[in-house]
Amino acid sequence: MILGMNSIAEEVMSRIIVLLLCFNLVACAHQPISWERSKQAAYDAASHPSVWGPLLGAGVFAASNLDNRTSKSLSDHTPVFGSRDAADKASTDLQDLLIVTAGASVLLVPAAEDGNATIDRGDRLGIVLGGIALSSGMSETMKYITQRERPDHSNNYSFPSGHATAAFTSATFASENFHLAFGDDARAGWADAGLYTAASLTAWARVEAQKHYASDVMVGAALGNFMGRFLDELLVKNSSNVVLSSYFDGNTLAVGIQHKF
Repeated sequence: MILGMNSIAEEVMSRIIVLLLCFNLVACAHQPISWERSKQAAYDAASHPSVWGPLLGAGVFAASNLDNRTSKSLSDHTPVFGSRDAADKASTDLQDLLIVTAGASVLLVPAAEDGNATIDRGDRLGIVLGGIALSSGMSETMKYITQRERPDHSNNYSFPSGHATAAFTSATFASENFHLAFGDDARAGWADAGLYTAASLTAWARVEAQKHYASDVMVGAALGNFMGRFLDELLVKNSSNVVLSSYFDGNTLAVGIQHKF
């Protein structure tokens, strides 16, 4: 048991070190990513209702017996997906669809007036995919730290939901891209409705599949929404010269930010 916990502790420390050290920044004097800009982007993201709302909900569920009752009721009756296996499959399919949609949505974004469309969209794709990888890595690290047992007792990696984190990060990035492409007209509104419905169904399916408690998916949603909004404001809205890259080999996640000269 001690050896097992030591192994987990080493894994946690490894992930934290990777996330802190490999999230490196090389900036030049032109539009540098300053600490002040980072704090403002973090504040703007955290103060959005899509972030603090799910966190409040998670607190209510975790502080009461609603977590256990909701998980048991949804996984027993599976009212939306019909069975736990179907819900489990649907959650992965929806998550993957949202990731692909987020990546494809960069094609709709108009290039900067003085920029190359292919290069600009390639940079934005790197930010989207790197941001999803980073938020997923943070979710995995939290799982190793909290060690919450899943409702189906399969392992201790219930909190937070990685599927919900990736789904809502993807939905947020895609939403920002649609709004850049279409402004705030009806097309962007319909896109938001579809994106966040798919993300919400991903989270719901994880509870029906008996893989997570309601508070797990709510915190995953909050984390995904925060990371999507934070990185979009920091790397896209505040700078057109930032490239975010990522590497993941199944065990190690490395994310790098580079500001082009």
